Amino acid sequence: MERAIGVDIGGTRTRVAAVAGGRIVARRTLPTQGLPELISALREVAGEAGWEPEAVGIAAPGPMDMRTGVLRALPNLPAWRDVDLRGEVGRALGLPVYLANDATCAAIGELEFGHRAADFVYLTWSTGIGGGIVAGGRVAWGATGQAGEVGHMVLQPDGPPCACGKRGCLEAVAGGATLARRGSELLGEVVSAQGLVERARAGEPRALGLIDAACRALGQGIAILWEVLEPELVVLGGGLTGSWDFLGPKVLAAAQAMAREQIRMELTPLGDDAGLLGASALPRHIPPAWRSGAYGPRV
Repeated sequence: MERAIGVDIGGTRTRVAAVAGGRIVARRTLPTQGLPELISALREVAGEAGWEPEAVGIAAPGPMDMRTGVLRALPNLPAWRDVDLRGEVGRALGLPVYLANDATCAAIGELEFGHRAADFVYLTWSTGIGGGIVAGGRVAWGATGQAGEVGHMVLQPDGPPCACGKRGCLEAVAGGATLARRGSELLGEVVSAQGLVERARAGEPRALGLIDAACRALGQGIAILWEVLEPELVVLGGGLTGSWDFLGPKVLAAAQAMAREQIRMELTPLGDDAGLLGASALPRHIPPAWRSGAYGPRV
């Protein structure tokens, strides 16, 4: 499909883009609110593009059922619980609609438009930590489409609680939300994850301790993935990679100390658009068994 609309739903903002031949020709960014606002933005973008899209691909965080196209939950947004995204959007636009995890969509974007490696892991390091896996040039979906949840690998069985219900997950140790919360507690003032990074860069000992621990944990997670999957490279994106000049050497050193082979890490050349572009290409990668029910009549 050469003409499609990609959607990247986040906890605070949603981005919509019309994509033709891998090029974004129209886009909208809006606060993440509800389905009516999303459908309106989809129609606006399609109208601005000036052509009829062939499909809609949606990237979203949180648990979902890819077989039915239902988004089970969106972090911190109760209105997005058990939403039939595929059905609702499909019926509104009369188009096939596909849904997948946002980090997996970013991996698809990387496969199609970025580094284009045949075997790699995509990691997003932002509020949380997500992942997508490509092996032999194909997306690794898993039995229900949830493969790649690297943020919920348990690294510290007795570690801090994670929002998923377990303890010591990579995300609970190194995710941006965790860094912001622990940094604020330790410093006695509200600080964002990026603010904590800047404090660490300036040499503040308590901030540096938290950042060093997070980088060690991420490096450990990457080393495990490297040994298990033997990828060509690990591609990273997400807000915290904006400080990769400071954080990257720490992560790489931690990963290399735990791996037998030389680890290769690269930032995505697609920036924030990795997931958006990947969502537009999702129809080409979705397993055939999950395509049924993707079409809805125009209303």
